[in-house]
Amino acid sequence: MIDEKEQIVCKNMSGYINSEIDEKLRDIITLNPQVLFEKSVQDFKREKRSRVSLISFSGKPYIVKHYFVKNFLFRIRRFILPSLALNIRDRVKIMEQHHISTPVLLAAVDIGKRFSYKGTTCLYEYVKPDKDKDQLREDFQEPEKRDIIISAVASLLGRMHHSGIYHGDAKISNFLWIERSGEADIHVIDLDDCRFMGKVTANKRLADLANLVFSFAWWNSTPDLPADCFGVYLQHDASWCSDEKAFLDELKKKVARKLEHRRSRQKKK
Repeated sequence: MIDEKEQIVCKNMSGYINSEIDEKLRDIITLNPQVLFEKSVQDFKREKRSRVSLISFSGKPYIVKHYFVKNFLFRIRRFILPSLALNIRDRVKIMEQHHISTPVLLAAVDIGKRFSYKGTTCLYEYVKPDKDKDQLREDFQEPEKRDIIISAVASLLGRMHHSGIYHGDAKISNFLWIERSGEADIHVIDLDDCRFMGKVTANKRLADLANLVFSFAWWNSTPDLPADCFGVYLQHDASWCSDEKAFLDELKKKVARKLEHRRSRQKKK
């Protein structure tokens, strides 16, 4: 699936580098990719599992993501399982094959090998959304704009599932709102939990839809929100669902539980 010319195998790392990447960036990545974090402008995420930063290099913005080794078991998994870097590249490539927009992956490298594995670093192009999360949330309060947002994102999720792609964390923050010639060109990000299968099961569909509807409901919960999202979602392919009412009832219950859980957590803070 991956062009051999785009793969790298060095003494202490292996993975993928886009053949068109800036030469200075290539040198840094093949020597010590974590140096890129010294160029950090903003951290989007900094947790035990990973760090995601916006960096500036030679006047251009990029996104760097590093996956940490959480424990010895994680290092063992990387010894047994295929390369995380190449798995990430494969996910992006499959999305491209199905014409689903994602930020361009410029590099993905595993640092260290076997029991000396120290983590995986990825470099992406930076895609600036035309509407950030706060702007989308504001638009979502207006019925007409709300319908446009639901139509674009729920339809895309339906197309992903029809193509055999399960996202795994399909909340609205993982969909970037880009506009091309007046039309929404939604970019999908955070593919860590993505799974590619011949057929996305009803339970997987429910999980993704519940995450999406919940994230919308946190902005503005209305009684008809689950039905509106599900209706748009089904427009792409309804043949998989033998009982739409039962599925919608389960969706409503799942979203309600998520909202209750989020509110209870906030009260404890």
